[in-house]
Amino acid sequence: MIAGFLLILAFYVFSVYGLFGFGNDPEGKRVLPIVLLLFLFAMWSFFGMKFRISSDSVLVVYPPFNYRIPFSGIRSVELMEEFPWYTGWGLRIRGRKLLFVGKHGRSVVITKETGFFRTVVLVPENPEEFRRRIRIAMGQAP
Repeated sequence: MIAGFLLILAFYVFSVYGLFGFGNDPEGKRVLPIVLLLFLFAMWSFFGMKFRISSDSVLVVYPPFNYRIPFSGIRSVELMEEFPWYTGWGLRIRGRKLLFVGKHGRSVVITKETGFFRTVVLVPENPEEFRRRIRIAMGQAP
């Protein structure tokens, strides 16, 4: 993240001060700050991903989105082995499966009874503990 930020910042400085021949394009002076802001927003969003358990649902906070899964609609909560490297990070949609991927590791798979996305995959820091806490909150045996 820091390397990407520094690279975009370097191109912006080069375009503003005309270093290495970059200063000849006036449109570049307007485009690079927008790209820098979009990059910062994407990184804030990615690193702001959080998974919470309330009294009646599982809540996924992925700025600027919130996704709520009521306990009444959950059929099962299981663990899955880690994702392949080509899955990528962030919010992913694979058919009727919704993935919130912050890292490539073990994940929690929530199967729902209703809704467009019947399977929701979450990758919290400690998947075993998160699954256990969901099951306890739902009134099931851990």
